[in-house]
Amino acid sequence: MRIDHNNDRKPSCSCNYCRKHRPIPVCRELAYITNTGTQSSPGNTVTVIDTETDQVIDTITVGTLPLGIGITPNGRRVYVANQLDRTVSVINTAENVVINTIPLDNYPISLVITPDGTRAYVTLSNGEDTVAVIDIETNTVTETIPVGRVPLGQAIGNTPFGTRDYVANFEDDTVSVINVNPDSPPYNTVIFTIPVEDGPEDVVMTPDGTTVYVTNYNANSVSAIDTGTNAVTTIPVGIGPVGAGIGNTPFGVRAYITHETSQDIYIIDADPTSPAFNTVVDIIKKDVTGQPSDAAFTADGLKAYVPTYNGNTVLVIDTSKDEVIRTIKAGDFPNIITIGRVCGFPHHC
Repeated sequence: MRIDHNNDRKPSCSCNYCRKHRPIPVCRELAYITNTGTQSSPGNTVTVIDTETDQVIDTITVGTLPLGIGITPNGRRVYVANQLDRTVSVINTAENVVINTIPLDNYPISLVITPDGTRAYVTLSNGEDTVAVIDIETNTVTETIPVGRVPLGQAIGNTPFGTRDYVANFEDDTVSVINVNPDSPPYNTVIFTIPVEDGPEDVVMTPDGTTVYVTNYNANSVSAIDTGTNAVTTIPVGIGPVGAGIGNTPFGVRAYITHETSQDIYIIDADPTSPAFNTVVDIIKKDVTGQPSDAAFTADGLKAYVPTYNGNTVLVIDTSKDEVIRTIKAGDFPNIITIGRVCGFPHHC
């Protein structure tokens, strides 16, 4: 039996006791942020934030120079792309420990997971210019898909025309569209190549899968791609757009665009029924410092979280006011963020 400091006696963890007192899952919405570090001083950790309390609840050691990160739809696993190690770390979210390491042939950059949670897609740059496909059940690489030169960010989701992965090719100024629907004949092949502006870097997709937004770092713009027609609308933004996040906010669907140079967060109306669709409707400037690098939203859309690469912090934004309401200390050079619902069981014995 277990003795507490107040000397209360607790029942032993017998089979009958545990059957009678079955634990109820404790579910929390958690944010996972890669602390990349720099080439001269690489980071190797992931910061975990409870989005209800906005407190750091864990720091997980992963591989060297972690960049891309994704959480499975069931919240049980987080996958982290480690650039210098050429690996992907697999985190068990119940314990926040690395349970597997997947070797890759080249340097991984971004990582996304299919909506059905069966596969992870990882961009491989530095000369290879491919996307590696990881089977999540076996944690093995099953194939690689050639794309454009220097693939960086990507967004995956269910569009009205099937499940697609949109990959930004930085040197080609294009976006490769991969058919990732296993029931379709051109499965895991590039079905379209869409020209965008100079230096495409990050990609996000609207929840309904009708629009994809691509940050063009060198052009100071965002390309909005209609997933049905591949038509591109160019939206001017600030200097050096690097990251993007999208979510259903109190004002409707909004894309947050982060900037390396101007350090502002531009907000694009991403609701196709809105008269302001595909235009910048607000800019968050106050209390934004340290090179904001990415953005992610809670499921209810009431808060957005923005890592600041040079600030070693994560900004919390109230999306009903478009204001920074809190700053959370993170690790060295926090970079990419993913948010998901994680459930675990409390320990009774």
